[in-house]
Amino acid sequence: MPLSLIRFYAPIFAVKIGATGLILGLMGFSYGVVYTFSAYIIGKKSEKIGYIRSLEFGLIFYALIILLYVFVKIPYLLILIRGLEALSMSLVWPSLEALSKFFDNKKASTAMYTIGWSFASTIAPYLGSLFTLILVLPFIIASAFSLLGGILAIYLEPLKYEETNVISKIDLGKEIIFPIFFYGFSVSIIYAFYSAYAGIVFGVKGSGMIMSISSVFIVMAFLSAPLFKDEPKIGITLGLGLQVFYVILFVYKEFFLQLVSLSLIFYGSGIIYFYVLYKIMFTEIKGLGIRTGTFESSIGAGYTLGPLIGGLASFYGFDYIWLVAFIAAIVFLFFWVLIKFLPLKRA
Repeated sequence: MPLSLIRFYAPIFAVKIGATGLILGLMGFSYGVVYTFSAYIIGKKSEKIGYIRSLEFGLIFYALIILLYVFVKIPYLLILIRGLEALSMSLVWPSLEALSKFFDNKKASTAMYTIGWSFASTIAPYLGSLFTLILVLPFIIASAFSLLGGILAIYLEPLKYEETNVISKIDLGKEIIFPIFFYGFSVSIIYAFYSAYAGIVFGVKGSGMIMSISSVFIVMAFLSAPLFKDEPKIGITLGLGLQVFYVILFVYKEFFLQLVSLSLIFYGSGIIYFYVLYKIMFTEIKGLGIRTGTFESSIGAGYTLGPLIGGLASFYGFDYIWLVAFIAAIVFLFFWVLIKFLPLKRA
């Protein structure tokens, strides 16, 4: 809930205090570049720290960081705060994902974890749009939720796990880094720019409505993915294919078409996220923090590049951000099909 609320409101807040499209891009870039390195490093260390302890520290740290927004008057300082947010979240996400491994039914535990955070993302945007009459109120509410989560984590019992299931191998490059990097690239462009863009075109409440309704399709992706066959290759291909709907965002500004297009993009993103994480759940417990750290670090790399390129494209107008995302979707889909369906034969 707190992260989703900040994702929606931070760009709107930034524009209100004078941020340009480039600053919005640099905010996303700052988050991404810090997260890329910290998620891997902290994910690796979390095996020794303890996944629950890491989660606890991260949520409390995040609660303190987002209170800094309350005091910001200079837009460029938002770039620093986003970087600090990423540092705190690198304590949270790899540990949460690792904890999903500690259940016998991997598909059910993956679904519960993904549905949990995605459900919050459907509520937060519209909720945030209702609180904007008081400029800093969304930050205070998000901080309170995060602090509550950190306090509750203190009372969680340490989990013990013995490896009993069949262990599968995973190619870090092809099966984690490549698809989840594009997931990060795609959703980071949306979270960095869309709420501010839609706020200009449809008003803040219209923006909140689009973001909330379309986010429901992330939940739908996580609900429907367990019904598919256990074949990540097919699911990820579907997810990447749905990213081409960015072209509709570029061409049309009608409310309904924007809503449908963003919903399909989010649905595809959810499918990608689920199947990559689900594949990780079948690997051995040793080194799990490294793999979940790599997972989150790859998202961070996408978060680094997406907003930076989108911010540069914004010099030509906000619409061109979606054209960049569409071209990237076509390129990634092409290379995914090439490496997974048409593997090159060695000489």
